[in-house]
Amino acid sequence: MYRPSGRERRTMAYKKLTFEKTETVDIAEKVGLVTEGIYLGARNVSFGDDDVRVIVDMEGPLGSDDKFSFWAPTSVKMNLPQIPVGARLRLTFLGKQKNPNTGRTFKAFDVEVDDGAETPSAAGSGVRV
Repeated sequence: MYRPSGRERRTMAYKKLTFEKTETVDIAEKVGLVTEGIYLGARNVSFGDDDVRVIVDMEGPLGSDDKFSFWAPTSVKMNLPQIPVGARLRLTFLGKQKNPNTGRTFKAFDVEVDDGAETPSAAGSGVRV
């Protein structure tokens, strides 16, 4: 191992990294459950060579400080590349469904992103939905 001599020795400025802990929620607890918030991003978590799962981080509705995370089912994970960070996101659990091609069951979701357009009912009030 290389160790610099007295003149070459430098003091490194190390700092400890901390990770923000968030509440993990079950977005597939019951059919019809709606999860809504601001999309903060996603991260991969590896559990071995072939087992990589995705955790999605969100902030509560309307930008509250309540941050939460959830394990992304495949039907949500497939839509993540289309969702910009900072977008309002709404996920509705539709229940378990069977893939007609493979026969495997999966958790189905409606994935909706607010495009920023005002709805007709809110157009005159200045309220964004």
